[in-house]
Amino acid sequence: MKQRYPTFSRRSFLAGASATIATALVVPLRFETALAQQGGAARKPQSFIRIDTKGRVSFLLPTSEMGQGTHTGQAQILAEELGADWSSIVVDMPKQPLPDYRIDFIGQMRSVGSFGIRYWHDPLRRAAAQAREMLTRAASTRLGADPATLRAEKGFIVHAGSGRRIPFGELVEDAMALPVPEQPTLRPENERTLTGRSIPRLDTVAKVTGRAVYAIDVRRDDMLYGAVRLAPVFSADVESIDESSVAGLPGVVAVAPVPRGAVVVAESWWRAKQAADALDITFTKTPADNLSTEQIDAMFREALDRSDVPVTTLRGDAEATRSSEGRIVEADYAVPLLAHASMEPINCTAESTEDRTELWVGTQGHDVIRMTLERGLQVPAEKLTINTTYLGGGFGRKTHGEIALQAALASRAVGGRPVKVLWAREDDVQQGQYRQTMMCRLRATLDDAGNITAMRIRLAGPQMGLQYGFDPDRFAERTGNLANYDPFSVAGLSDMRYVIPNFVVEHAVVDLPMPLCPWRSIAHSFNGFFFESFMDECAAAAGRDPLAFRRTHCLGQARMLAVLDRVAEMARWREPAPTGLARGLAVVESYGSYVAQVVEAKLAKGGVTVERVHAAIDCGRAINPSQVEAQIQGSVVFALGAALKQKVTIRDGRAEQSNFHDYPLPRIDESPSVSVDIVEIGSPLGGVGEPGVPPAAPALANALFAATGRRIRSLPLSDHL
Repeated sequence: MKQRYPTFSRRSFLAGASATIATALVVPLRFETALAQQGGAARKPQSFIRIDTKGRVSFLLPTSEMGQGTHTGQAQILAEELGADWSSIVVDMPKQPLPDYRIDFIGQMRSVGSFGIRYWHDPLRRAAAQAREMLTRAASTRLGADPATLRAEKGFIVHAGSGRRIPFGELVEDAMALPVPEQPTLRPENERTLTGRSIPRLDTVAKVTGRAVYAIDVRRDDMLYGAVRLAPVFSADVESIDESSVAGLPGVVAVAPVPRGAVVVAESWWRAKQAADALDITFTKTPADNLSTEQIDAMFREALDRSDVPVTTLRGDAEATRSSEGRIVEADYAVPLLAHASMEPINCTAESTEDRTELWVGTQGHDVIRMTLERGLQVPAEKLTINTTYLGGGFGRKTHGEIALQAALASRAVGGRPVKVLWAREDDVQQGQYRQTMMCRLRATLDDAGNITAMRIRLAGPQMGLQYGFDPDRFAERTGNLANYDPFSVAGLSDMRYVIPNFVVEHAVVDLPMPLCPWRSIAHSFNGFFFESFMDECAAAAGRDPLAFRRTHCLGQARMLAVLDRVAEMARWREPAPTGLARGLAVVESYGSYVAQVVEAKLAKGGVTVERVHAAIDCGRAINPSQVEAQIQGSVVFALGAALKQKVTIRDGRAEQSNFHDYPLPRIDESPSVSVDIVEIGSPLGGVGEPGVPPAAPALANALFAATGRRIRSLPLSDHL
């Protein structure tokens, strides 16, 4: 299996110079978009499968590979449906964020939301089936055989009776003359031999041998390096820069002003960094100069007490959620700002002039980069080329485009020479993008049987969607929700799956000056903690077992019940907990998948130790089971790091944390054993990269309650141990 980054543009696919490139069967990936169904303009797809006369199969698909294994899963889907030789497939990414690479309902080319498999699965299968049928028809003419007697396997069209076979490459020219079938027949389940199997990833060998190219590895002839100096207060900008203050320092070539700061360009990154630290730069004063975490928390608490907060979600009778009849359970929860801490630092290499801009960057947000350069440098889309490398972690952080603009400005400051701008870890933690801090007030009414009859939830915090030009009221109209509906804030509450007759969600919006950014699983990361911790509180108030209590509220929820029952079996929930260990349970639906987790933890003098985590996931058909397992394991460790230790606090308008010494990541010896079971009950395809995060924090907090009888309602847990 081969994988290249990036070698093709659409033009080279369709009109290469050599005969081998020019003679190829090209089948586009088509989408049944809502626009087309409503009689709008048909989409002209630019993602496609290409088979050349040597039988090599390439596919161009705009999904970044950031460690989640998406390209391997996509190649499995393609090779299986096509009947291709697995070793012949090449995965490539487009060089321009054209309209037809955009996910319809997002409106952008972005690798987010666990859409890599579930969005592309059906178009990939359909296009592969179309190509297979065209090759089969070409072979039937050559062999004089009924197409029904032919099959595609391992890069050949094979005649079942005689065993005669023709390689794909020899059929390409004949197949090109045939019409593309509109309704190809997909392979039946019993012929699917690649998906559902744990096949080694495409990128493993390259990564193990060091041949994989990340953005930080990019080298260009005559390349310079840039280091940033950014305003420590988030809403501040540059007031003045004295470029002469670093003009005499060794290796310094230029100083490029950029939004909120400057890039110092030098012959090495270390020299650029030393000069950036020494640069005489003054930043503007802002109303946020004295802002602190304590002030933010006070604003949130005030918002929780407001009397005029609009309802975003309503099921049943709103007044019933205010009733004082029955047993009332109430609690306030909170989570802090979080950084993403991708292991590969933020960086981008650019060659930029008035005529062309070319980037080498690991990005999740191709259209965000395009829009950033259009606004900041008036770079038209047709003059922008993006070479997408591997990403050393994304987690939502690399959907932003500020690094691309900084690199392009730095390159223009030195006449278009290539410049690699690299952020230090401190830059990312202190001037980067954050998962929003939020507070939540929950109130439930229990009947005599201990069941929830009504629940009212109020969130306090920012609407992150506003930073993306997202209109909450317009989205509410489109989705049938009430006003003020921002899924970046309320997802996981507004769409929770428990059966609660009377249910209200409100969002008291509190604007914050710091830049916010989707963090792995976005709103589910904190709303899962709020809701599943509170479900445990309700179970305790009812005197019920947490598993039995949840099952009572899952009437008709087959997927939720399936993962709950499976994880209970895995953890032997109905038996006493192992000596010295306490267990906690949580289940969250997100990104089309259901995940239940049981955390086994113990308290010690040094704090809490998580020994084991059991996880059951229903993500529909598991395309590559070992990759599903790996993603859940990684998600659990990622989530536990945030639950136990991580936070960003604000003092004097700026972040107090700076690096891993005060924003710690879990170490190897702190990582628990994580067992994963995949539950397949015929569900639709769901995501995998994000759904493993939301249940981990509440399951751990619930385990600590089981151990101590003490309910911890804010993260990180280390603040309370």
